[in-house]
Amino acid sequence: MVYGSLHFITFDGTEYSFKALGEFVILRLSSATGSNIFTLQGQTDKLHTDTGGIVESPVVVRMAAFHQGIGKIEWRCAGNSSGLQVFVDDVEVPVTVVVHRDVKDFAVRCLSVNRCAAVYAGGLHVVVWRSEGYNQLMVMVEVPQTYYNHTVGLMGLWSSNRSDDFLMSNGKVLLSEDLNPPSEERLRQFGWTAVPVPESLLFSSPPREALEYVSTEKLLETVSPTEVEELRRTCERSMQCVFDILASGLADLGQKTLDAQKLFEKLSLIYNTPPIVTEPTVIYSKVNSEVNIHIVAQDPNGDNISYSLRLPRPPQASLGSGYLTWTPLSTQPVQLTIQVSDKLTSSLFTPILRVCNCLNGGTCQYDSIAESHQQGKFQVVGCLCPKGFSGTFCGNTTDICRGKPCFRGVQCQSESEPGHFTCGACPGTAISIGKEGYKCFKHMCSSPFPFPCHKDYAKCSSTKYNYTCTCKPGFTGDGHNCTIDECAALMACENAKYECKNTPGSFECVCRYQITKDTKRCYNLFNVSVTWSENSADGLKQLDDVLRKGFENKYYNITKTDPGQGSRPDEYRIAVSSDTPHWYIMDYMTRVSSNYGLDECKAKEAACVHPAQCTNTYGGHRCVCNGTADVDKTQSCLIVLGLVLGIGIPLFLLLLLVVLACFCCYCKRTVTGLPHLMPDYINEQYNPPPFNYSDPALHYMTHSSPRIIDNITPRHHYR
Repeated sequence: MVYGSLHFITFDGTEYSFKALGEFVILRLSSATGSNIFTLQGQTDKLHTDTGGIVESPVVVRMAAFHQGIGKIEWRCAGNSSGLQVFVDDVEVPVTVVVHRDVKDFAVRCLSVNRCAAVYAGGLHVVVWRSEGYNQLMVMVEVPQTYYNHTVGLMGLWSSNRSDDFLMSNGKVLLSEDLNPPSEERLRQFGWTAVPVPESLLFSSPPREALEYVSTEKLLETVSPTEVEELRRTCERSMQCVFDILASGLADLGQKTLDAQKLFEKLSLIYNTPPIVTEPTVIYSKVNSEVNIHIVAQDPNGDNISYSLRLPRPPQASLGSGYLTWTPLSTQPVQLTIQVSDKLTSSLFTPILRVCNCLNGGTCQYDSIAESHQQGKFQVVGCLCPKGFSGTFCGNTTDICRGKPCFRGVQCQSESEPGHFTCGACPGTAISIGKEGYKCFKHMCSSPFPFPCHKDYAKCSSTKYNYTCTCKPGFTGDGHNCTIDECAALMACENAKYECKNTPGSFECVCRYQITKDTKRCYNLFNVSVTWSENSADGLKQLDDVLRKGFENKYYNITKTDPGQGSRPDEYRIAVSSDTPHWYIMDYMTRVSSNYGLDECKAKEAACVHPAQCTNTYGGHRCVCNGTADVDKTQSCLIVLGLVLGIGIPLFLLLLLVVLACFCCYCKRTVTGLPHLMPDYINEQYNPPPFNYSDPALHYMTHSSPRIIDNITPRHHYR
């Protein structure tokens, strides 16, 4: 039945509400082959009162039914506040208390101007009536037994099982819990998509305005619990009546909803609604195991119910006093149909049978369907097999060697115990860890074994589980500890300019005096201060020309430093090969030019604190105090002589002694330098270019200076 502000009662007795505007399939009947026989459609709109008011409550305003081979009938609200309009095949017929017969097996019977029924041969009846004062239609449908399990639409699936009332168009069931209808949100989804409309019987236009939908929960929150309880007393405990009053604000509308419910209950008694089986919907069983199931049924009329099994019944099945006893003997499909009856009518119920036949200790998986028969009414469930067994029912012994669990190329042998196997020996020189032949590795010198020898310094070789460690060339030891120091040998680096640096298996000669970022060359770097006799616009180029002519293949480059504007002398840095000594540069410069002097101590880099004196050295300078002692360039030669002659000596006497000590130190100060080693044959002060290349001073050989330079002792080279 459809009544009130869109309340429904399904064929199996489920009550629910669906609120929406549009055109919907209320009921569709199909034959055993699936062909459509009968369709009932309804159009919903907002409630209109006879005073012209509009209420935000959906109601059915038009209805049409079509039967194959018979035709179409339509019900509408008349223009005034009461009465119906009836159209048969789109032709209006007068609504009188008469029976209209137009075709065979069909008649229209009007009991009043507000109530007309369509009566079809075979027991199909559709009764439509109007709520007086409102544009609201209600309908009640009676369907013969031949359409059992062949109904879809908003009136639900007639199966005597409330759990599958809400059958979707895709064949899936909108499940409910504890035989209660689903939530309102899910029911809205069901109402819109349950049965698609292949063709319209009403040709209605889409709603002009959307419905302001308010859920039942929100509706009850608008009033206090006391008011709700008062409404329930007024509505005789009918919540549908309470909802309609709250949604519309019209107590009269709620009363008409209550009257429709009472009419349905009265007609149920008159027509003796058959009993309905409520549970179980699914029976879980196992082959050769007995199950005992309680069959629960309800009769709307309160009549006594009897239970029986329809033929053909499954072997080992019996039903008495509402309890089913059954022992499945195999997975051969059978159908179990239960008939529940009162004294006048009966209904049939076919539960889903799920049978398990797991062998060898397999676990039944009732949620996993392996086979389906009898249109889904007989299902064989899957099995979770223990180790060593496989197959649908775990009846096959698994050959674990089929999965090739051993190492590639190693023979696998299955054992009698399921899931167990043995592997042959690893091929060649390969070895195993743990289970023989399961995982094989190349040798013990590679991963996953830890490297057994001296890392980076030794080589490892193995045969099966034996290995040998050998030090790499350049190292000595037992292979577990390899050491070598090539720098320990005499004169590993022959030139004194180089320092030996040990590396794994070899050594490097690193430039000892290198003062440059150039790591590929080892050369001497000298500081030179030059005072030009004449103002030279490009002293750097002039000095570069002089050095290039005098030191072919020995001279690298020259750079000029900038000590400050207007400072003299000019300062340069000369880079020459490492086998060219400092004194040779000074000798050459003295002979070829009298326009400049070679003296690092005149450069600003040589800043010794007075009274310390600057003295030229090999590639640099020294700060010398008293002719013998070297001091840091930031230190002075002040010697403080402290004499403590006893407690109470006057302070002025102590100061006098300090002044006397400083005076003596100053008188004895001398400055000594490293003399330039000048050849005896040089008697001239000026020897301008072109140079005399036959001069022995310009010919030299690689040597190692025996002097101690900058506190570095050169290594002796024995020949």
